[in-house]
Amino acid sequence: MTYSMPELTTDFHSLPPEYQQVIRLAQEQNGIAIAPLQLLVGGWSGAVVYLVSVAWNETKHVEHCILKLDRKGKNARSDEVTRHNTVMETAAPEFARAHIAELVFDRVDLEGVIAIFYRIAGESLQKYRPLSNYERQTQLQSIFAETNRVLLSEWNQNSTFEQAVHPQKILEKWLGFRLDEGGSIERFVQEKANANAAGFLISGHVFPNPLLYARKTEPWGKVRSMDVATGFIHGDLNANNILVRFADDKETLAGYYLIDFALFKENMPLLYDQRYLEISYLMLALSQVSFAKCVDFLSLLAVADVPDPHKVAIEVSGVSAVIGSARGAFGDWVQAHHPSLHDDLWGQYWLAGVAAGLAYCHKAGQPDEQRLAGLIYAAANLKRYAAVFKLPQPTSVELLYDANQAAEFSATKKPKHNLPAQPTPFIGRAAQLAALKEMILDPDARLITLIGPGGTGKTRLSLQVAQETLDYFPNGVFFVPLADDTDSNQFISRVAQQLEVREGGRPLLDNVKDYLRDKHILLVLDNFEQLISAAPMVADLLAAAPRLKIITSSRTALKLRGEREYPVPPMDLPNTENDASVEDLMEHESIVLFVERARSALPSFSLTKDNASFVTEICRRLDGLPLALELAAARVKLLSPQAILSRLDDQLKLLTGGARDLPTRHQTLRNTLEWSYSLLNEDEKKLYARLSVFVGGFTLEAAEAVCNVDGKDILEGLTSLADNSLLRQEEADDGEPRFGMLETIRAYAVERLAESGESDALHTKHAQYFGNIIMNEAGWGIYSPNSQQWLAWYERELDNIRATLKWCLAAPQGIQYGVRLIFMLFWFWYRRGQFIEGQQWAEKFLAMPELQSMPPLLAIALASSGILAIWQGQQETALTRIQHALAIQLRLEHDQMVGMTQMANGIAFINMGRDSEAQPLLEQAGRYFMESGMSYFHTLTLVHLGNAELGLGHPEKAHEYHSRAESAARQLNENWLISFALNNLGEVARVQGQYALARKYYEECEALLPDSGDKGDRARFVHSLGYIAQHEGDHERAEEHFRRSLRMFRRLGNRRGMAECMAGLAGLRARKGDAAWGAVMLSAAESVLKVTGGAWWPADRVEVEANQGFIRSALSQEEYAAAQTKGAVMSLEQALAFASES
Repeated sequence: MTYSMPELTTDFHSLPPEYQQVIRLAQEQNGIAIAPLQLLVGGWSGAVVYLVSVAWNETKHVEHCILKLDRKGKNARSDEVTRHNTVMETAAPEFARAHIAELVFDRVDLEGVIAIFYRIAGESLQKYRPLSNYERQTQLQSIFAETNRVLLSEWNQNSTFEQAVHPQKILEKWLGFRLDEGGSIERFVQEKANANAAGFLISGHVFPNPLLYARKTEPWGKVRSMDVATGFIHGDLNANNILVRFADDKETLAGYYLIDFALFKENMPLLYDQRYLEISYLMLALSQVSFAKCVDFLSLLAVADVPDPHKVAIEVSGVSAVIGSARGAFGDWVQAHHPSLHDDLWGQYWLAGVAAGLAYCHKAGQPDEQRLAGLIYAAANLKRYAAVFKLPQPTSVELLYDANQAAEFSATKKPKHNLPAQPTPFIGRAAQLAALKEMILDPDARLITLIGPGGTGKTRLSLQVAQETLDYFPNGVFFVPLADDTDSNQFISRVAQQLEVREGGRPLLDNVKDYLRDKHILLVLDNFEQLISAAPMVADLLAAAPRLKIITSSRTALKLRGEREYPVPPMDLPNTENDASVEDLMEHESIVLFVERARSALPSFSLTKDNASFVTEICRRLDGLPLALELAAARVKLLSPQAILSRLDDQLKLLTGGARDLPTRHQTLRNTLEWSYSLLNEDEKKLYARLSVFVGGFTLEAAEAVCNVDGKDILEGLTSLADNSLLRQEEADDGEPRFGMLETIRAYAVERLAESGESDALHTKHAQYFGNIIMNEAGWGIYSPNSQQWLAWYERELDNIRATLKWCLAAPQGIQYGVRLIFMLFWFWYRRGQFIEGQQWAEKFLAMPELQSMPPLLAIALASSGILAIWQGQQETALTRIQHALAIQLRLEHDQMVGMTQMANGIAFINMGRDSEAQPLLEQAGRYFMESGMSYFHTLTLVHLGNAELGLGHPEKAHEYHSRAESAARQLNENWLISFALNNLGEVARVQGQYALARKYYEECEALLPDSGDKGDRARFVHSLGYIAQHEGDHERAEEHFRRSLRMFRRLGNRRGMAECMAGLAGLRARKGDAAWGAVMLSAAESVLKVTGGAWWPADRVEVEANQGFIRSALSQEEYAAAQTKGAVMSLEQALAFASES
């Protein structure tokens, strides 16, 4: 009989696709077939628990297991297997055997969806069920009482007490990041009331605001501190994470096991698990009653630990009894074990309820009613605490919930409206929605204009705001579409039509004003830009009707008094890091919009590890513009995300084919942009096209220098384009105004520029403008005390600089300009850790055949490329190119470049451990720099001469050079140069074993480096601190430093730096008792370093040799040789994967 299962059984086919995929992956990884026997817990978006049959394909062995499928949020991405094993190691063996289910396999993880298999040793799983499966009151009472006993008397029988802890700090420990400003809880509370209110009014009763108390100590007044029980907490003890079985009498508990320890923590305040389980159960049980009765029951918990049975609604009496049994069991434990701490432990119990309620409120994926119930549960527990510990009463409150008011908003009493139903769900925009809702409910706000370019989602956002504020406008909310009108005289007719107001022998405007005069109404005026001359009529309506409010969507403001302009931004984009998980990416609304619209076109589409980078880049290239994203997503029916991305160079051709029920202007991106373009006058059209030569934005000065071809007033033109939402204006970090276009808008302007015949001339002026600044100011300014100013300029103008280099590659004679720019730019690329990009540009120029006939330029290109290769850890390539450049320069007697290239040659030799060969080159370069008055570069040579001396075993001479360099750097007042000298003084101290002195130097660097933003130097500095922490005995901090530095070097593509961090981790792990792992890691690190052509820095060489000696002494000769062989054959990626093993 063969147990092979290439396809899922039909019972799994109802699961979400990602759950099905992770089951397939589990079968492939473990060589098993999985068949479902019984669904224990079900839910489309939540946890799913099955009793399954698992068959091993090779052995034919069959076993019953519990399979849990779940998703993990971005703040709960811990490895369940590691945490589970930690629990097994830290818990008493008898507890682990009796109450922790065993893991059958390592966790299977696929893009944030996990599959975990559990067994219970020596027992059949047939009768085990999650708590959520039980309904009998007596059984639930037994489970809750047993939970209290298991957690406190068994798992935490050796719990300790932390003395005198402020209650706010206890909440902070449990809740952590959930309390962050702008987080999920704050956004939810802000939607319902005011997140910063002192208290809430809930069904006529005052409650303290739990979020405020959890965040700040001030509201607590002079409340005393508490002694707090601490120990192990599960962290996610919900109704699905407890497996129990009852004996045949159905009343006696016969087995109790815990699963899913992903959020397990040690040394935490206890009692959170009991209260989180309680609210988890409450949410299941109370879902069967009305929300009003749910709130009534939760409010009773603020009065007594066990609600008065006479006050509890009959529907929830059983729930109340279960809660009472749990609290009774806790009270018995307090009395039996810690009677003198009665008040403090009950206080901790109530605070745990506050934390559990807020944690539930944090769950953004839950229905609003459940989140609100979590908030009320937290408030009730805080009120119970406040009554006993005499907290000050809230001095001001805001209405959070009132059953009577809620009844007024029933379906039969919804205000009248004509808002069109939307065929697709509204996605994202939480911050904009909250801001606009707050604005529309502000009594002083009468006219709000949503401003933005076509396709940015103004109409959809205004409709959503209107939908979510319906209840505040008892006389109705009315949508007035204006896109088809070009005659401002038609405006009032459109309004009257939607309000059903007739002319009746009087001017229509008068009738409309009379109708609106005493009504509390919201008008949504959509696409107002082409009727801008009708703006005075809007003012007339507002003046006539004091309770009228108006939202307009327009590409330009109405310019009326009292108007509140709200620029609608593009959708939120991921940052520029490329290592974000699929789960993290789905936190960004632009990604979610693309994925959801793609699924509409192709239901099987999902965001995966393989396509995530392409989808992310599509969203970035389209600036997060909703219309463009929707049009691109529709293409997945025929094209993969990679194919869509490859075609985005012609966005306007690709982004067509919108839904037929959309307005014509929204069916293609080109139509949308042509609509905006048609509203401009001729001068504005010319300027709009000319400005397309800028990439990534521009200043007023740049626009005047490049685009002022015909002497027109540039500022006036920029203002007009900004008013029409074709330009965005923002203030740069230097305080100067900066303008920019969304790339989708710029693409249309590029076409218009090409049609004008001015394209070549404009691109030449653009390249000359930026090239001249680099050659005459920024290129040398980056070596001055004003380096930070110029670094910031480079970063702001990086896209324009790239465009300039691209022009240099294509334009006649552009190579001469481009090669010199590469030389002037390499220090910026170093300072910002952009070695790879710099090297790519250098390679493009070196590949141009005509460069071979231009020896001076060839030497500059070779030297620049060689210097960049040093920083990437390509020492042999670097040395070859630098020496080739030096030979050309010596032959041409190009003195200035000779000095720079001699210094580069010396640096390359130092990196390769050839310090004696470096010395004469650095001395010659130093003399040249001194004679030429190039103090910055002379100081650099002093540091490198010191490094050469240290490599030759002369730490005293090295210290002398570095001290001279530090003094010179301080005179030059340039932070990076000072930190460079100090860091190397720290290296000397480390070689000499003076770790306290080394720390002093490194800490002084730390004060300088955050300001300079030098990523490569920062990474090396963090790595050095790892060794200091190790020598000081703080192994945990040492590992943290090494791993952090490794991540930094990896992002920079610096292989040498990666090898250094691996070597640090190797020695550290060996000293922590795993010499075999350390031997493999150290061998791999040496192999990676060897590939770069580099040698260990002197200070690291001392550490590596000490580590080798320690590892050799801990292993047999055979073990050491085997480990060396294993590490030596690892590739860089294999070594990195090995290093990631904790």
